[in-house]
Amino acid sequence: MLGIAAFTACKVEDPFIPSPENMAGAYHAVEMVAADTQAVHDWLAAGATLDLNLTVDGTTTGHLFLPNSVTKSGDFDADMAGTWLLTGNVIQFGQPVSTFVRAIDFSAGPDRIVGDKTFGDSLRIIIVLRK
Repeated sequence: MLGIAAFTACKVEDPFIPSPENMAGAYHAVEMVAADTQAVHDWLAAGATLDLNLTVDGTTTGHLFLPNSVTKSGDFDADMAGTWLLTGNVIQFGQPVSTFVRAIDFSAGPDRIVGDKTFGDSLRIIIVLRK
């Protein structure tokens, strides 16, 4: 009898299947790092921010800010108004302004979006957004 009780107490959770409905919401960056051949750079600690609001209909609003300490060429402010497309568990962003965000395929997860891409031979950018 104990075996049956133990078996029924273990609940197998359904796997997460992303959809426009469960991915829509307000996200903010909880991790933004860049790694090159010299070091790992914590962009959030340097003052960078990324906020994205995803709607069920595929539009985005939000803001990206990278301080001079990150860009080395002056503060960078970008309006993230545009679109998002979910294909399987991959999210792609499209904004009129050219940023690394639209060049990264992000992975959709429960209450989070994760991007990880290497640009060229040496610059890896990792972004974690949470609802």
